[in-house]
Amino acid sequence: MTDQGYAKPIRIFHSVFALCMITQLAVGELMDVPEVNAKSQASISFITPALAHEGHHNAGTGPVEATLGFEVHEYLGLFIACLLIIRILLAMTSLSGANWRHLFPWLLVDGRKQLRDEVTLQLAGWKSMKLAPPEDGEAVARSVHGLIILGSVIMAVTGTLLYFNWSVTAPQTELVELIAKVHELVVGGLEALLAMHIFAVILHQRQGHDIISRIKPAP
Repeated sequence: MTDQGYAKPIRIFHSVFALCMITQLAVGELMDVPEVNAKSQASISFITPALAHEGHHNAGTGPVEATLGFEVHEYLGLFIACLLIIRILLAMTSLSGANWRHLFPWLLVDGRKQLRDEVTLQLAGWKSMKLAPPEDGEAVARSVHGLIILGSVIMAVTGTLLYFNWSVTAPQTELVELIAKVHELVVGGLEALLAMHIFAVILHQRQGHDIISRIKPAP
């Protein structure tokens, strides 16, 4: 067990992954999406990158102009997918804070009990905006990390499926529409979860808990 509760590879991964995810979500919201036909104007949407990319290979659907933001979104998405594969592999090791038991404590009886106790304590702190010390919220913090990883995997898988199956020339199948809804729902959930996670870190820091030192790459 390290002094900070997380092995160095996990701390490095956390920093790189956090930067990539925040950047990716921001780019996805702000980028100019290429127009694929006369009726489909560029707009902010979680499924338009897949739709626009298909149009790039079908000249008959209309002009497509590649944009820097769109290209960054694509390549950064591939990089994040590689990071997720690395994290899945790390979850199979015994590194401190890496194992799947740390990410999903609610899967175990002892973990569920610890999580219930910590949630009760944390909720009392949230009401007064005075959070409990980090050592009293290990299961909660790691569960949040686990949910972010799980959500990111679902986002990557559904995004890939939309990339290859979204059609601009025919009505979508019920399966594709369902995948699109799941993708949008997960992305929205991830944005909310990341926002709350960052807010909690800020509160901890302001209260002198120095929580960042527990997860930063260098001791």
